[in-house]
Amino acid sequence: MNKIRIALETGKDCAEFVNIANTFPDDVRVFLEDGTGIVIDAKSFMGVAYGKHDFKKIYVVSESDKLATKFMKFMI
Repeated sequence: MNKIRIALETGKDCAEFVNIANTFPDDVRVFLEDGTGIVIDAKSFMGVAYGKHDFKKIYVVSESDKLATKFMKFMI
């Protein structure tokens, strides 16, 4: 699994993030994780908005090797 820390500042960031996450094929799982075990689907706008609001640290996690390339804009 690949894991990178990201920041989502605005609702527009969340929408753009979800659009990028949905470019991965359906069989490639992409998640947001808070570092304490809470995991949500990164292809869901509601899930990503929840993570932006409630997670102190946000990580995007996937088995894809393109994770850092696709989400470079949000990396911290």
